[in-house]
Amino acid sequence: MVDLLERPTPSALAPITVGAREAWYTICPTFVASNVAQEFGWIEEELRRVGASLSYLRALPVEQGYLPHFSHRFAHLFRDGGNIPSIWAKADNVDTTLVGLTETHHGGTIVVRADDAARSVAALKGRRFGLSKSANPAKIDWWRATSEQGILKALALAGLSRADVEIDDIANEDRGFGEASRPSALWAKRRGDLVFTPEARALEAGEVDAIFASHGRALGLERTGRFKQVEDFSRHPDWSLQVSNSPYALTVNTDFAKANRDIVVAFLRAAVRAARWLDANREAGAAILHRVTYHPNVADTAAAIAGTDFLPALTPRKLAGIDLQKRFLVEHGYISRDFDSRAWADASYLDEALESLSS
Repeated sequence: MVDLLERPTPSALAPITVGAREAWYTICPTFVASNVAQEFGWIEEELRRVGASLSYLRALPVEQGYLPHFSHRFAHLFRDGGNIPSIWAKADNVDTTLVGLTETHHGGTIVVRADDAARSVAALKGRRFGLSKSANPAKIDWWRATSEQGILKALALAGLSRADVEIDDIANEDRGFGEASRPSALWAKRRGDLVFTPEARALEAGEVDAIFASHGRALGLERTGRFKQVEDFSRHPDWSLQVSNSPYALTVNTDFAKANRDIVVAFLRAAVRAARWLDANREAGAAILHRVTYHPNVADTAAAIAGTDFLPALTPRKLAGIDLQKRFLVEHGYISRDFDSRAWADASYLDEALESLSS
């Protein structure tokens, strides 16, 4: 079949021909078992057993491989990682099936300059929060959605509302940045700018007083001595505060899944194998995951994954996390259509993978 991909100049690039038994994948720089399965070659191994092949979406020229990472508009695609693009893809782009979720324990932080007198979010009343704004209208502004959700949660914890602070847009070019043969090669190119984002630079310059940052980025900023955290959601017992572009979602195009059940099960077998290996090899696992994520060093990665359950699952709480994320996206205009997350999820593929591994 021929899959027509999104690109700014359709005449410049030929469409990609995708074979009937060819799967493609894309994985965010997140703590998910598929990142380890991919590094070990286990996904390719499992797919070969069922007569299928595997290709990396971001190995394509950037004009072809960038936007489908968010929209899922690429036949035969597996996507694992942040749930905001996955929710947007299902709501507004193409029919996908949710086959697994991985929970996270770090909902993010609020960061200010180290020389700021503020010691809490409550002390930021009347001051300026920086909020990234993408210049790319062809994809969901997931970075902004994550940050806006984090800022609003922090304000609520401090007894404040959006009306109590000024929120300033910080322009983010948000374009593709090149291709690579595998995720570890791709993210190695971006380790620095994943920490020093435009809003972090605006904070350092004094253009804003506070920003939201993920756990890994906050650690990187703090290590410079120029920033500090005044809120860390992971310190709170309320699990819903950890919903921050997570639980991470493993999805696949529905038509492909229905026609190639064995390929979906094979992909999940690899993820389950990697999850079990991670459970037994946390330190070695941190070294592997550090290649495909962006905490400052391996020790930070090891600390971050200490409580992570890497086994993909579709448990009631994980699905409730998807509902919380989806509700925010609907209410704040990030997606146009709502949908039933329980109907989106299909646990039968994972059940079959688990059964086949146990036997």
